[in-house]
Parts: sequence; C-alpha cells; structure tokens
Amino acid sequence: MKVCFNGWFGGFFEKTNPGLHVGFFIDLFGKVYDEPIEIGDDIESSDILCEFDMLLGSTPTNMITTNVNDKKWKHTYLFTGESHMKCRKEDYTCVLVGERNHKNVVNVPLFVPYIYTNNFMDKLQTPSSSSDTTVPKNDVCVFISNPQGKTRNRFLERLEAHFNVHYAGRYKNNIGGYFPHEYNSPEYTQFVKQYKFIISMENSRDDTYITEKIVHGLIAKTVPVYWGSGRVYDYFNKNRILCLEKECDDQDMDKLIVKMKLIASSEMLWKRMVNLPVFPTPDNTLPRTMDHIVSDIKSLTQKDVWSSISSVHCVCNPVFEPGRHADLQTMFKGLNIPDHRVKYISPTYKHTITNEIYNKYTENQLVQVLRKGPMTKSELSLIFNFKAVFENIVKNYSDGLFMVFESDVMISHDTEQFGKFIDDVKELDWDVINCGMFQNDIYSIPTTPWITGYRNDLQSWNPSLVTYIHENSVDGEKYIEDITNPTDTFRLIRKFTPRCCDSYVWKYDAIVKFLHFMNTFTDYSAPFDYYMCHFLEMNIDVKHYWSVNEFFKQGSNLNLCESTLKCDIVY
Repeated sequence: MKVCFNGWFGGFFEKTNPGLHVGFFIDLFGKVYDEPIEIGDDIESSDILCEFDMLLGSTPTNMITTNVNDKKWKHTYLFTGESHMKCRKEDYTCVLVGERNHKNVVNVPLFVPYIYTNNFMDKLQTPSSSSDTTVPKNDVCVFISNPQGKTRNRFLERLEAHFNVHYAGRYKNNIGGYFPHEYNSPEYTQFVKQYKFIISMENSRDDTYITEKIVHGLIAKTVPVYWGSGRVYDYFNKNRILCLEKECDDQDMDKLIVKMKLIASSEMLWKRMVNLPVFPTPDNTLPRTMDHIVSDIKSLTQKDVWSSISSVHCVCNPVFEPGRHADLQTMFKGLNIPDHRVKYISPTYKHTITNEIYNKYTENQLVQVLRKGPMTKSELSLIFNFKAVFENIVKNYSDGLFMVFESDVMISHDTEQFGKFIDDVKELDWDVINCGMFQNDIYSIPTTPWITGYRNDLQSWNPSLVTYIHENSVDGEKYIEDITNPTDTFRLIRKFTPRCCDSYVWKYDAIVKFLHFMNTFTDYSAPFDYYMCHFLEMNIDVKHYWSVNEFFKQGSNLNLCESTLKCDIVY
C-alpha cells in the first residue's frame, strides 16, 4: 500500500527531524493495514493520504494546499503536533491529534510518536537505582524558543527568586548562547543531567496535548516540572514528576516552589524521586502505545456489525480467567467482532486484595442485611474491576457508546439483532441500557421492592424517586416506557435497578457520572448490582433501561458456567 504524505516539514522524509519522521507513520500504517507500506511517488499512485496540518496553507508566498479532495482515497489522515488545527477535522477519515478519542479523532499525544521515533522506550522503562545516581550541582534549566507561554513565564519569574535558573534557549538566554544540539541528542541529555530540575511546561493547556518536553527530563534522570494537560497523570507516574496544577495561580506556583526547595535540599528525596518508575502502570509500560493507536484506527476505519459502539470492554483478566477469556474470544469471533474492538480489563482479583484494602471499602458490611456472610474478596474485586473499566474509558475517550460485559456473558436468542438495535436506539434519550436476560417483572414496578443494604426498608426510598415513579408509570405503579412504544421493533423499559450486570451499553456522559459516584461514595460493602441500584435510586436523572429483547444472558446465573464468586468468604 502506498501513502501520499503532503505538507510535511524538513527532515521528515530524510529521518533527520529530532521530533518525528516518516518512519513512525510507515510502522503505524503497516500495522493498521497489515501489509507493507511504501511512500507514494504521486497522488495517482497512492492509496491513502496523510497530511500535516500545521504547514497546510502556511503563508501566502509558500502555499501548500490540501490533497484531500483530489481523488477518492481509501482513507485520509490528518496529523498535528499542536493544540489547535487549521484544517477541518470532518474532511478526513481519521485525525491524529492530542485529544481523547471521539468521532473521527484518534488520540495521539505528541510525546508518543517522539518516543517511538527516537527509540527511547527502553530508556524510559529500564529501572535504575539511587546508587547509580549523582545529585547534580546546578538547580534549574529551561529551553524556551516561544516566549508566549503566559503561565510558564510567570512561574519562572517567581522561581528565579529561589533558584538559579539557566535559560538555554533563545528566550532570556543566560548561558552564553543558544544550546546548539538537537533535543533528541546525547549532548542534550548530558546537558540536562547537570540540573536537579528541568522546566517542561507547555505553551497551552489542552486535553491530551502533551509534547516531548516532559520526556527530556525523564530520559536525563532528573525531575521534570510540568504544566499543561490536566490528563498528564494518565500517562506518567504522578510521583515521578512535579506539576503545576492551576493556570496563572500564584498560590499554586508558590506551593510548587516549596516542594522543589524541599526536594533540592535532600539528596535522599531527589534520588528516590528520579529513580521511581516513569509510567503509572504496574509494569512501568507506556499506557498509550502504538498498538493502542492502531486498534483505535482500525475500529474507526474498519466497519463491522457493531460499528455504532465505540469499544467493547470485558471485565475479564486473561491471566486469572483463561477459560472465560477463551470463551469470550470464541463468542466475538462467532459474532464477527474483530479483536481490535475488544478490551479485556480486570486488574484486580481476589488474591490481589489485601486485608487492609478489603477492610477500607467494606467496613459497614451492608451485605449482611441481605445474608449472613460478609462481602467476599471476589465480590469486592468485581466492583474494583468495573471501576477500572470506566476509568479506562474516560482516560481514552471523550464521547461515544460503550459495551461492558462481565466475563460469564453468553449469546442469547436475539444477539444477532443487537447491531440493528443499537443503530435504532442510539439517538434516543437514554444513558445506560441493560441488554441481558428477559425477566417477567420488566412490566412491574420500576425499582426493586426488596431491600438493597443501602436501603433497608421500603420507607427509605428516595422521595424524589417515589414521586417520579408515581407521575410517570402506568397506573402510578407499573412500568415506565417513555422513549419507545409497544409497537416499536425494539422496546426500552425504564428501571431503577439492574437485572444482573452481565451486559450493558453505556453512553459516555453516564459513565462519567457513575465513575464520579464511585470515587465519592466508596462504601463497597454490598455486591455491585446492589451498589448500582443505590446509584440509580439516588440519581434519578440518569436514565437506565432494560431492553425487552434478550440480547445476552449470564452463564453463571443459569448454571451454564461456574461462578467465580464461590468459596471466598472472608471472616
């Protein structure tokens, strides 16, 4: 397959640009299309188009025009390393930019191609020890060419009252001249190693707009002082860097300077910090890899029967549950859902939960209102894993529809209609839909008449919920069908209780609300379905429905597979 690259900067094709070159895209597209990639000689001989936003139409005397409408391309791509764009995103198949996935945008923070372009991954993932580290004599260095960073400049002005700041760029240079070596060079790294801190602040603050600046200090084994994306901790260990959290806030700046002074005054603190893992993952691996980007591009460009779903998430750990993982893979293969559409996220299992963690989240043991035995570690791990799924979605997306399955989900008699169902209802006013087993009480009262642990009697229902049910249900007590009709192909019945949690489709905003609830209300001492019932009863603005069709079923409830929650009672 041949790619036409248009509008790119000097050194891109020669692979001499320090930040990014064509090799990254050759590797990326090779994985996306599963075939060798060549640079096209001209438009006509090329299959796909990849343009660089920043230089298109750059100046009246050196106008580079877009080729997006010059022919019928297989796919068109637009890339930028800046926080703003000149071109219209909607004109392209896929836009690669520092923004979480949404619509036709695929999240590519600029530091990611920088790491791949310069083969820095091993350096960032290789652990070091304090015995190999010498505390530098110099305080702070900073390289600034663009003097427009208002927050950065203001912080530096305040910092100069406490530290010797060496300006090595064109702005305010005080080292006897502009540092001559490229920022990916060994010479650059050796220069930065001479300083306890490097200021790694962006020019502006945007979603996942994280440039290569933060990597310089990490490669040099010093402390980056960062300001920019509020999502930086999604990608880098928050204990390995220092961050200015607020924009142009003098009090926040002074607090950060106090931290810097404390670290600079202690050899032990500085060494401990620079030898921490770079990334926030348990195995110190990059959270946003080329493979993640490839999967997201494939999901966008390769249509399938569930294309209206942004991604499919399974609460399943292939290591802890190899049998169920294999069963899920077989199920998706039978449904023609490709591997790149499905994520398996389940970092917690019963044996990974310490007694300290268990006691912290289950102190009240609300479950004992429902039964004699306390919460099991397996039940608690399921709650943690649902939370991990929602966190993963919010880290990587800013809109969309998301399918979330438990590991024991199975197909049912209406599964083949699921794609059409989603296409039919996706524009309706709902937040989350349970797509699992049909239950006869779907047409009865919209919430559970029994206790939940969080609500121990019928009189303790949320008064607003009681009023809502009375005003909106049939005869003041029967089912609510407010966005579909009995004559529709697919019907949705509003409920304030789950019918198990094996198969749900969520809208993005509802996930954000539920994750916020999980972060603020951390009493996890009743099983997840009861916790979710409590959420729905207390947040009646979240519109939760049961599908009348049975698209999926829960194998363990039907004794079609063994439950993972058995035999794990903690006394």
